[in-house]
Amino acid sequence: MDQSRRRYNGGKQRTVKLEKGYINICKLRTEIDRICPWLKGHQYIMYYHIYRTSPKEYKILTTDNDVNELINQLKGNLRVEIVVAVQEDDVNEPVSNPMEVVSVEEMVECSITKDLEVGTLFNDAKTFKNALRSVAIRNNFGVRIKASDKKRVIATYTQSFQIRRVDGVHTCPGVNRAGNRLATSAWVANEIQDLVKRHPDIPPKEIKSNLEKEYGLSVPYMKLWRAREQARDAIFGSVDDSYKWVPTLKAELLERNPGSHITYTFDSSNHAFQRFYVSFKVCADGFLSGCRPLISVDACHLKSKYLGMLLSANALDGNNGLFNIAYAVVETESKQTWTWFLTNLGVTIGTNLQPLAFILDMEKGLGDAIRDIYPEAEHRVCICHLWKNIKKKFHYKDGQKLQGLVWTAANAYTSIEFYEKLAELSNVSPTIHSYLLSLPYKWSRSQFMKGINHSANTNNFAESFNSWIVEARSKPVVDLVDIIRGMLMEQRAMRKMNSLTWHRELVPQAEEYIRNITTRKEHLIIRQSSVWKAEVEGIHSRHVVDVEKRECTCRVWDVTGFPCIHAVAFIGMKEHPLWHSYIDEHYYVARYRVAYDGAIATLPEKAQWKVLDDLVQIGVPNSSRPRGRPRKRRLINFLEKEKKAHKCGRCGSWGHHRSTCKNSLQKMSDEGTYFTQYGITRRDKLASRRNLDNSELEEFEYSYLDGL
Repeated sequence: MDQSRRRYNGGKQRTVKLEKGYINICKLRTEIDRICPWLKGHQYIMYYHIYRTSPKEYKILTTDNDVNELINQLKGNLRVEIVVAVQEDDVNEPVSNPMEVVSVEEMVECSITKDLEVGTLFNDAKTFKNALRSVAIRNNFGVRIKASDKKRVIATYTQSFQIRRVDGVHTCPGVNRAGNRLATSAWVANEIQDLVKRHPDIPPKEIKSNLEKEYGLSVPYMKLWRAREQARDAIFGSVDDSYKWVPTLKAELLERNPGSHITYTFDSSNHAFQRFYVSFKVCADGFLSGCRPLISVDACHLKSKYLGMLLSANALDGNNGLFNIAYAVVETESKQTWTWFLTNLGVTIGTNLQPLAFILDMEKGLGDAIRDIYPEAEHRVCICHLWKNIKKKFHYKDGQKLQGLVWTAANAYTSIEFYEKLAELSNVSPTIHSYLLSLPYKWSRSQFMKGINHSANTNNFAESFNSWIVEARSKPVVDLVDIIRGMLMEQRAMRKMNSLTWHRELVPQAEEYIRNITTRKEHLIIRQSSVWKAEVEGIHSRHVVDVEKRECTCRVWDVTGFPCIHAVAFIGMKEHPLWHSYIDEHYYVARYRVAYDGAIATLPEKAQWKVLDDLVQIGVPNSSRPRGRPRKRRLINFLEKEKKAHKCGRCGSWGHHRSTCKNSLQKMSDEGTYFTQYGITRRDKLASRRNLDNSELEEFEYSYLDGL
C-alpha cells in the first residue's frame, strides 16, 4: 500500500456480518484472526473503505475512535470493505527462523493443510520443497518455485482454468492422473524412505498402490523403480561406497570376535575388491565339538549391482539343525575360488580332521579342490544332481525305470543290495552302468565310511542355507556379511535357550527316532549267541548284531549312529534298556549345548565403527555387469521341468493324445474282453449306463468296434 494513495492490490476476500451496536476494534481483530488463520504471528494494519463512495480511498483502522468514525460515515450504507495489510520485516533485520518461507499473499492453498502453517520451521530449503510438493500433490494442484536461495523460498500457485458448463457427461481429472511433474523420482524416494527401510525389497507395484492411496497419484513403473533404488542408497548407502568399509568391517569383526578367521583380498593394481571370507571362532569350535563331521559346500548367486557368488560350508547339529561354519563372497565360481575358500576353511578347522566327509553338488572345480586340500576326506556327491547330470548326458528314454534303479542303488546300505541293482542297471543301460562305476565320488550309502554318523546322500541342507539368506543376497558386500552375521547370532542364541528346556539325555530328534522304531510292528526271530551278539532274522533277510561294537550287518547302525530295527529288537529283550547308551554321542543334549556354547558379538552401525589409519581404499570389483536389472528369481533348470506323460483316451497308452492316436483297437481274449486299458473301463461304464446283460453287452461291443 502506498502512503500517498492507498489502493487494493488483490488477495482473497471473506464476507462476515456484524451488528453496528457491537462493533469495536477488538471484535474486528477477533473476526479477522478467525477467517484469516494465516495471519497468525504476523503484524498487520487494517484499512477501510465504505462501499460505493467516491473517491475510493482506504482509511486506517487501528482504534475504537476509528471504528466510531466508520459507523458515523455509513449513513444507511450497510457494506464496508476492510483491507488487511501485513507489515513486512526489515530487510537488514536478522532472521530468527531457520528460513523465511513465503509471504502471506503467496501462500494461497497451503494454509488449509496441517503440514504447512505460518510459523512452521524447516531445516533447509530442500526439506521445505519436499513438504510443499507433498501438499501440492495431496491436494491435486500445481506449485511453481519462483525464487530460492539460502534465506528464502518463494512459491506460487499454478493458475488453471475451470470448466463452468459442459454439454454432456464429462469428468476432468486432476494433474496427478495426467502425470504430475512435481512427483519426481527424488520426491518419491523421499516419501517412501520409511517404507523401504522396513521392506528393502518392496515391489514397485506395492509402492504405486501406496502412493495412489495416500496422494491419488499415478507414477510410471520405471520411475518407481529408480525411486526405490535412490531410497536404498539414502538409507543403506551407495553400493559403490560400501566397498570402502571392507577393511573397517574386518577390523571390527576381529576385535569383537577374537580368534575368528576373517580375511579379504583385492586387486593389487587398482585395489578392486575380490573376495571376503568369514568364519567365527564360536562356529568353528562348535562344529569340532558338537556336530557330526559332514560338511556341505555349495555356491549361490548374488543379486547386487556387481553380482558375484556366495560360497558356504554348513553342517548339521545333533538335532538336524543347520549349522554354518564359514561363508565367503567371491567374484565367480571356479577351481581357483574354491581352492581359496577351502584353504581358508582348512585354517579354520584344520586339514587333518579324521573322520571327515564332504558332500557337494558337482560344482565347477570343487571336486579337484577338495582332493588337493583334503585328500583323506570322504567325498560324497548329491544323488539329485548326479541323476540330473545322467539325464542331461545320456537322454535315456525309459527314465522312470532307470531312475528307480539308480535311486535304489544310492539308498542301499549293503554292498550286496548295491551290486544287485547295478547288475540290473547294466542290463538296462551298460553305458550308464560304466559311467557310475567310473565316478571318483561316493554316491551310495553302501560306500559311506563309519564314524560320520550321517546317511545324507543329498545336499538339501546347503540349499536350505541359500534359501535362508535369500533376502541378504541382494545387498552390497558389507551389508551382506553383516546381515548373515546377525542371523547366525540370533540363531545361536535361540537354539541355546531352547536347549535349556530339554531335560533328557537325547535331543528331541533322537528321542523321536527311538520312540518310532521301538513301536514298529515287525516279525523278527532273535537267536542270541552271547551277551553282546545275536542273529536277527526277518521275513526276507537275516543279520548279525554286535551291541558292544555298535554294529549290524545291515550297516544302518554304522552309517547313521542310530541302532537299526535288528539291534532294537535284540536290545529290547533286556529289562528297562538305557537307549541313550546305544546311540552316538553327537545326539546327546550335552554335546548339542557345547556346539552352541559362546556367542557371536554384536556390531553397532557403521557410524560408530572405529576409523583406522593407513588402510588401503578398496574399490568396486572388476566384474562385468550384464545389461538390465539383476534377476531376483532363480532360473529353473530344464531338467527340473518334468514332462507330464499324457494318457491317450482312445487306446489307453501313454505319450500321445487321442486326436493323434494311430493305434488299432485289437480284441483281447482275456475273459471275453477285447478292449485295451481304456476299453475295459469303457465296458464297465456301458454296462452300468444301459443296464445290459453280458450277451447284450457283447453284441453292443462288437457293433461299437465296427463303428470305430
